[in-house]
Amino acid sequence: MGPTAVRAAVALLVLVLVVPPITGVGGTAVGQTPPEITVSVDGSTVADGDDTLVESDPTVDVSVEADDRISVVSVRVDGTTRSQYTPNATSFEESFDLALRSGEHTLDVVVEAGGTTTTHSITVTKDDQRPYVRYTSPFETELYAPPPEVVTVNTSRITLAGNFSDVSGVTHLRILRTTTYAVGTATRTDRDVYEQSELNGSFEQSIFLGVGRNNVTAWYYDELGHPRIHRLDITVEDTAPPTLSNLTAVRTSPSELRIHGNATDNGQIRSVTLRSEDGPDSAYLVDPSLEKPDPTRRSVTFGTNVSLSPGVTAVVVNATDTAGNSVERTVTVRRNVDPELSLDPDATRFENASSVAVSGRATDGEVVSATVETVDPSSGEVIDIASLHDGAVTTDLRFDRRLDAPDGRNVTVRLRVIDSAGTEHVTSLDRTLVVETATPASTPRPTATPNPSTASSTPQPPTVTPTPVPDTDDSGVTVPLIGVTVPVPSVLGASVSLPIPVVGPIDLPLVPVAVVALVGLGAVGRARG
Repeated sequence: MGPTAVRAAVALLVLVLVVPPITGVGGTAVGQTPPEITVSVDGSTVADGDDTLVESDPTVDVSVEADDRISVVSVRVDGTTRSQYTPNATSFEESFDLALRSGEHTLDVVVEAGGTTTTHSITVTKDDQRPYVRYTSPFETELYAPPPEVVTVNTSRITLAGNFSDVSGVTHLRILRTTTYAVGTATRTDRDVYEQSELNGSFEQSIFLGVGRNNVTAWYYDELGHPRIHRLDITVEDTAPPTLSNLTAVRTSPSELRIHGNATDNGQIRSVTLRSEDGPDSAYLVDPSLEKPDPTRRSVTFGTNVSLSPGVTAVVVNATDTAGNSVERTVTVRRNVDPELSLDPDATRFENASSVAVSGRATDGEVVSATVETVDPSSGEVIDIASLHDGAVTTDLRFDRRLDAPDGRNVTVRLRVIDSAGTEHVTSLDRTLVVETATPASTPRPTATPNPSTASSTPQPPTVTPTPVPDTDDSGVTVPLIGVTVPVPSVLGASVSLPIPVVGPIDLPLVPVAVVALVGLGAVGRARG
């Protein structure tokens, strides 16, 4: 080997000994296969970069397979080494219990094999505690403090609300409300259940309570199913009376009243009554209810007709809640001067092309004047008008009239009423004349009428109608036996009446009679010859 070759060999040896091997990402030499690391938590394999949830200290299994000798396996939790092994082999397996405090932790398995280092990292969350609730309504608590055992509120509708504290998070809740109420001398229990899911660290749940004591039990479940259970006694103390609003009292007739209004309460309404200002008699506007929790009774609207003595000018409305609180309001009765107008769509119609029948009414108001009219809809011209009432106030006007119709086939019927306040009220109805087209009748076929004197069950021979003989010089009658044709004058076309015993006289045509006579004469002539 020459000097040049020796110097090249020495340089190559120095390069190999001094320059480290080129490595890839993660400390693995280029072209070298990294070790295969498998990590299982409580029997479930967790891939690199994934996470897992446990509710107690887990059992961790680690296995490593490599092409080169494995020199170090290090297990670290949150950066702190918990276990370390030196297998000095191409495979490794180990199982161990990992003590963790509640919360989220990073578990790293670091492997050195063949001069390269590979890390398998996962997240382990340990949740071994029930969730905590910090209430914000209808009372407030500290973060880890339990709720009060007894809570007093002044309204039946409350909102139970709060924030959660839990490692894995609260996923759903269930709230049960029970209330015992009296029914006569017995008691009954009413139950209601409220549920929510897909919570985001807090909750708000509306609950309706009965007046008095209510038992409320709440379950809060985290992702692992750990429940936090709270039991509360919530008492509704209703000391405020109901509220009456939007009250109106309108007389619709001398003895009838229309009353309307609204009653609300922070508990719930038991009943609403009405009485005249100067009388003890009363009527229910809202019927009494039980003390059972009923959200619909927290606010009630009433509107009804009641009968009262004529002349009553004011009424008293009373509302009572289930706690016994009540309120009264005096309402002045006002007149209803606006009448209700209507035209009967069936009775209002064309009678014929020139007349229209009109029927209608004006009621539930004070009418001092009324007219009805027919109008040509094409021109707006009033064709006919009739006065229905004028003078004293009436609250019930009914009418039937006949009015002239416009020339066309359409008419507008208009009712005009003026009330006691001088306001005019108008209603109208359009009608069209319907013309029926007659169907042509077919010509009846003639029917023979039997002669009463001859009608019987015995068939009668047909009537023989003589055939007219033409009035010509060439006409005549050929006499049989003798072969002689006798001319017949036109006068012989007449008939002759012959008396026949029993049957009576009959008319025979003159020509046949003459022929018979001639035949007889011929026969006689031959006999003599």
